[in-house]
Amino acid sequence: KAEYIILFMDNKLNEHLYNIDTECQKQFEFLMKQFAEKENITEELKANNQMEWVQKMNSIKNSVNEIIINTYIYN
Repeated sequence: KAEYIILFMDNKLNEHLYNIDTECQKQFEFLMKQFAEKENITEELKANNQMEWVQKMNSIKNSVNEIIINTYIYN
């Protein structure tokens, strides 16, 4: 809470939040690629079996979102 007040009073809160958002987006994209490669999810799978591809990508997305939230929000 003290860090929030300091950033707010110094007019640096928006910049700080922007930096966190940018870092989260980069981490999200990186982790999505890593998880997809690890699970062998390819464009070929997407072309041949879209439902399986969607299920696997949604599962990965949920996992990555949980990692991002735990890393940047709750710490």
